[in-house]
Amino acid sequence: MLGIKEYEPIFYTDINEFINFHGDSLRQLIGSTIEGIWTVYEFSDGEFWADCPVILVVGGRQLEFCSFNDREIAVTWDRIDLEEKLDWYGNGELNLEWRRNAFGNSSLIIGKQIEEIEVIEMTQEAIDSKGNVLNSELLLNGVGFGIGSRYFSIFNAFDETGFSYLRQDNLIYTKL
Repeated sequence: MLGIKEYEPIFYTDINEFINFHGDSLRQLIGSTIEGIWTVYEFSDGEFWADCPVILVVGGRQLEFCSFNDREIAVTWDRIDLEEKLDWYGNGELNLEWRRNAFGNSSLIIGKQIEEIEVIEMTQEAIDSKGNVLNSELLLNGVGFGIGSRYFSIFNAFDETGFSYLRQDNLIYTKL
């Protein structure tokens, strides 16, 4: 999947299922240090390839976060071989590569200890032409890390992965 050999993540839409499956592993990261963040870039133009998973190396493990659809997230552990060449669905024109600590401000959290972990949800509302809310639903959105006075989250940015260094008022945070 996504040009990564033997990568078959399970995608979640429900926070309870996600926490039941990944909660203990995520909690075990508390007290560990973020050693690096791996992201994918197109070699020729240096463009960040947000459709691919993002890998946090924490406590000697790889937490592999993926947003492939606008309503779901996946986390895998130690499944992606960073040495393996990426082949985006057989497209020979793309030259994708993993880069360590390459996105802006990553130095703010590298080498820092995780003090708390949160699962993030967002509210999605259907609104009619008059501005009335027709219905509202919670969507599983991402994972956040409290790191001393800093904060870092990786989240679903509507079918690709986004990053933030701030908590947002419009999101719901469930501490693990």
